[in-house]
Amino acid sequence: MLNETSSVEVLLVGDGPQVFSLSQRQLERKACRCHFARSQRGLEELLNQKQFDIVLTMHRIEGRSTDWLGAALSGSRTTLFYALPVEIGCWWVPVLRVGTECFGAPALRPREFSDVLNEIVHEIRATAAKPAS
Repeated sequence: MLNETSSVEVLLVGDGPQVFSLSQRQLERKACRCHFARSQRGLEELLNQKQFDIVLTMHRIEGRSTDWLGAALSGSRTTLFYALPVEIGCWWVPVLRVGTECFGAPALRPREFSDVLNEIVHEIRATAAKPAS
């Protein structure tokens, strides 16, 4: 069971942690544990080792698509976003919200995404803190 100081497990998928530096700092300030996958193999290994609350991924790593992640994580507790680079920064595309597909939801600008990320971490902790019925 999570509480306000427990870690939320986060997986960052991309060519290196610098891609997610702002989000990583924000998450770590909220006591989230960030893990990194830089390759398809590393990604698959981490997904086999543990379940993640939040996955933030570039659409491609090692020149290969990460489109399969939505299907692989569907029905889990995971919230998944794709980062799509634009001229300055990136847009964040929601794919799953607590394992439920949310295709068609609007993409988020970095500032909007920061606010949504804070809400998601709060919701994960609030849900985990509820006693089982």
